[in-house]
Amino acid sequence: MQMPTAPQVAPARTTASATGTVKSIDLASGKIVIAHGPVDSLKWPAMTMGFKGTPEQLASVQAGQQVEFEFESQGMDATIARISP
Repeated sequence: MQMPTAPQVAPARTTASATGTVKSIDLASGKIVIAHGPVDSLKWPAMTMGFKGTPEQLASVQAGQQVEFEFESQGMDATIARISP
């Protein structure tokens, strides 16, 4: 007899903001890697991680540039909402 399984619940989507340094941009995959400071609203420490972004967002910045950005996070899956040097 199989036991019923608990429904899979996706982590809540949260909007947060941070500052950091662009490490790399991959236009083909739509990803940008940013070394950012702590994100208090998500209880994240400073880290380097990849974010999804639109071609326009990725084209607006360069590797090595300091940026301010807002992103939507669902667990460790993060998508840029706004980015500026």
